[in-house]
Amino acid sequence: MSTAGDLDAVPESATRGRRRWARAVAVVLVLPLLYAFAKLPEWMHNRQMDDLAGRILSYPPPPSTGFATDEFSASVAAYGMKDTCTYRLRFDMTTKLSADEITHYYETAAIPPVAGGSDSFTVMVWTLPQTPASLDVFGRQRVIVEIQDRDLGSLWDFRCM
Repeated sequence: MSTAGDLDAVPESATRGRRRWARAVAVVLVLPLLYAFAKLPEWMHNRQMDDLAGRILSYPPPPSTGFATDEFSASVAAYGMKDTCTYRLRFDMTTKLSADEITHYYETAAIPPVAGGSDSFTVMVWTLPQTPASLDVFGRQRVIVEIQDRDLGSLWDFRCM
């Protein structure tokens, strides 16, 4: 004859099975949250890089200048200073202007920096060796433009440490 207490008892195998499921659910929920927490600073800096690239590439190019290709190179990393993210955008242009004129054009452009202030915005322009073969049909030379901006505080983005 069974008593009321025996009816309420749960078999030990069922309890073990529930614990196993609870652990599995905890792992399935916790691991993606930890991943998202670790990747959040990287995603934030990628977004800032994309915004900066959009502002620079949509800004009108200097006079007598155009983009040589639709491709550009962008990166986020620590260049020089610790705990500082540097956003680097590099693209090719064809121009009749000198490297100094292009540098001055982008340095005085009304392009908002990421967050580091206007003193963190730097422009570098390189020219290729001047040969007749390096000029296009309109007599424009090819130059490489690199624009860098810094954001203080890496927010635990491992690329900036």
